[in-house]
Amino acid sequence: MHRIKGVLCLSALGLLCLAGGPLAAQDDDSSDALVGMIVELLGDADRDMRALGFQQVREEAIGEAATKQFTEVLPKLAPDGQAGLLEALGDRGDATALPAVLDMLKSPEETVRAAALGAVGALGSAANVPLLAQKAAEGSGLEKGSARKSLLRLRGDDVNPAILSEMAKSEPGVRAGLLGVLAARNAKETLPAVLKCTDDPEPCVRLASLGALRFLAGENDVTTIVAVLKSARNDDERSKAELALLAVCNLARQDCAETIIAGMADAEAPSRIALLRTLARAGGPKALEQIVASVNDDDQPVSDEAVRMLSAWGDPAAAAHLLQIAGKDESLRHRVLAIRGLARLAGPKKDRPADLDTLAKVMKLAKRPQEKRLLLGVLGGVAEPKSLALVTPALDDTAVKEEAGLAAVMIAERIKDGDKAALRAAMEKVLKTGKNQQTRDRAQKVLDSL
Repeated sequence: MHRIKGVLCLSALGLLCLAGGPLAAQDDDSSDALVGMIVELLGDADRDMRALGFQQVREEAIGEAATKQFTEVLPKLAPDGQAGLLEALGDRGDATALPAVLDMLKSPEETVRAAALGAVGALGSAANVPLLAQKAAEGSGLEKGSARKSLLRLRGDDVNPAILSEMAKSEPGVRAGLLGVLAARNAKETLPAVLKCTDDPEPCVRLASLGALRFLAGENDVTTIVAVLKSARNDDERSKAELALLAVCNLARQDCAETIIAGMADAEAPSRIALLRTLARAGGPKALEQIVASVNDDDQPVSDEAVRMLSAWGDPAAAAHLLQIAGKDESLRHRVLAIRGLARLAGPKKDRPADLDTLAKVMKLAKRPQEKRLLLGVLGGVAEPKSLALVTPALDDTAVKEEAGLAAVMIAERIKDGDKAALRAAMEKVLKTGKNQQTRDRAQKVLDSL
């Protein structure tokens, strides 16, 4: 029965809409008939029919008079119908519905209250900021999410100032939440107020303001953020400030370097470590110079971080410094990081060939099987006679002979104009020293081709 009724209703709706276009262009009788049919659908027991009604509320029956008729239905619907109609009224965008929407916040049903809060974002104004801020901080689970979304959705030049005004008189939890809203709204004009909050007596507010800096700070704020990072009271705050500085370095790149370097001069060790990471993001010769200097920092964690940053450097200019570190015996950690960095830098790239001279030096410096395997893997991807010459001696190293055999075969298979005698000698040595049958088969195939 509901289906038959729905079909008839749908047909009538279609005829009415086709006959006169939007409600505003229809005569009063057609308008009343259309609104009446939509209202009937809103109260239908069938879910699909109600969904059709909600869609009609969004798209048809234009005008305040129709909106008022729809809001009059709200208290008469079941909770799921109320929630659906509230969402539709929000999408409809007619502020005439706002008083009725706000009245639904008294509902005992959480889903209804959440839907009402969600509609406020589309229908409300700066005047609704206090309500939404309070609900976003202290409401139920669904209410918090809906209120926050509405705070993000509110439009008007006076909304961000209203949020700042509410922050000034709110409890710490509300202030923290509103700082996140300002960040999500990309309210860059509020940066001075956000910066003041980095020194708030409440930890949650400080953390929230530092998190907001990541989205609101710009290229001209490097000095300020460096100072904020250095004054951080704990690791969590320092980490948030570091993320903000990293975001700015993504924009300004090398232009950040001098300011960060200057800030390192009187920074405590934890802050120097964080600033080193931002220097690596900034890049450039000055940043590299400072990171190299920090390798000799008196504080061991700072020195370790400097070597880590150097080993991850993307420019071959770091290779000479890494070779020096790899050749020293003072720190195994540093040597391992340096060798790994060199293997990455000297390996073949899309825009440049492998640096076999550097790889030859690193092969002599590598002492642990782990690093030797890493280098053999890099050399195995370089189809040149010199690469084969570097791999061949490792066939006598019991710890890595299998990896060396595979690398030698990979190189030999792809060398087109190599010394056949050298290729034959290498493949014969693979057959002599290796145990992996697949590698041996490939070596024999190369020999047969010679």
